Amino acid sequence: MQPMEQYLLPSNWMTVPLSFGLLMSPWGGHSVFPNIYRDMRHPYKYRRAVDITYVFTYLLDVGMACAGILMFGDGVRDEITSNIFLTEGYPKAIGVFIAICIAIIPLTKIPLNARPIISTLEILCGLDNRSLAASSSLNGMSGLSRGIFKFILRIVMVAIFVMIAIICPSFDRIMTLLGSVACFSICLILPLAFHLKLFGKEISAAEKMMNWAMIVVCSIMATVSTTFAFFPDELIGN
Repeated sequence: MQPMEQYLLPSNWMTVPLSFGLLMSPWGGHSVFPNIYRDMRHPYKYRRAVDITYVFTYLLDVGMACAGILMFGDGVRDEITSNIFLTEGYPKAIGVFIAICIAIIPLTKIPLNARPIISTLEILCGLDNRSLAASSSLNGMSGLSRGIFKFILRIVMVAIFVMIAIICPSFDRIMTLLGSVACFSICLILPLAFHLKLFGKEISAAEKMMNWAMIVVCSIMATVSTTFAFFPDELIGN
């Protein structure tokens, strides 16, 4: 088999800003880190676990990106699985296996990603054990009632996520928006700003200048990518 036609430079430069958010989106799992650290049996292994996870994620994402561009070229869709479903010649067993995997991913990923939001809502509503002592309205509530309310809250939040996915089925635009708005802020802009706030008087002038330069560049990339995520495909030429 021969790989599809490749380009050294983008064939459509209008789609480049969209890639900023897409390239950042795989690194947006920071919201689950506090919960993972708290639930670990050996929290002192947290740093090593994060390093291994990031290396594995990087290799997996690069491998999938290379496979998609080599197999389908410019015809690659927002999800490589869509290309496999729509391209003739693949065994039906592969399609069934991919469909099963696609069905399993939301069952495991949505509750994990929703957990920080659910934990915050439980604390605000006084349903969490940590806030139970400070909540006067729920002190008289039985454990069964609190469990029922927590169950309903979790089901409602997951249902909201599913509804958003149904209403906004454009996977590439959602990931671009997620990467440009959330991931740039959580992964780069805010950590650099906090670093300057906490250690601004201790670090060297060169390091301080580099941090400010990264904040400015990342802010520009996030703004541009967010703006282009709302442009229609006809205007971008995608």
